[in-house]
Amino acid sequence: MTFILALFLIQTATNRTLLMNKEKDPYLFDLTKYGHWEYVVGAFDALEKKTKTFSNRTSTTNKKLILIGDSFAQDFYNMIIEGKHLVNYEIRVYFIYSRCQIYLGSEDRKQSIETKHHRTCTNANDIKYALPLIRQANVIILASNWYEWSAKRLSMTLKLVNLTKQQQIFIIGLKHFWHVNPILYVNKSTEYRLKQYQYSKIEIIKVNNLLEQTIDKSIFVNVRKMICTGYN
Repeated sequence: MTFILALFLIQTATNRTLLMNKEKDPYLFDLTKYGHWEYVVGAFDALEKKTKTFSNRTSTTNKKLILIGDSFAQDFYNMIIEGKHLVNYEIRVYFIYSRCQIYLGSEDRKQSIETKHHRTCTNANDIKYALPLIRQANVIILASNWYEWSAKRLSMTLKLVNLTKQQQIFIIGLKHFWHVNPILYVNKSTEYRLKQYQYSKIEIIKVNNLLEQTIDKSIFVNVRKMICTGYN
């Protein structure tokens, strides 16, 4: 499963970097057809609204996967469906706004959340409400725009999730590569695109490194180090 996760991320980076240089730019076609990010959110939301539990099908007894997180989780789900991966898995999703973060523990998480977001983060946007699905799943994937406060407490969160030895969990590290304007790449050559670089904010790198230092390497997927060169 770790290899599959790595393959997803590398393949996605490659597909978006080594774009075909033809008269009709497929990159422009994608932007026009799918409208940036809306279709990604739509597919994720549709699955979440469709079902709140796993089925009893024997064919997926050991292949039940729950994907939990914010827009990073939505992107990850998009990689799965666009690449036609994990077709034998029964997949469920659970959305938690990044402003709310993924956290389980004795502390009041509202102390770490901006006051204006308290109402949003009070009910559904909490991993504790996903625990029934987690209990049923064989594979759990957490993909989030991790904040420092939740990253520091993630090891405790994982303990409190209290998985069995038969369950697998994977933490997807920060994939924030700073701001990209897709339109600027339209009708540009592959050579031009490959030469474009920008650096993430130091805060992003610090949080990602914190995750790498505190989370078991067998379950942590460091997206930045798989894709980026330079300072990580």
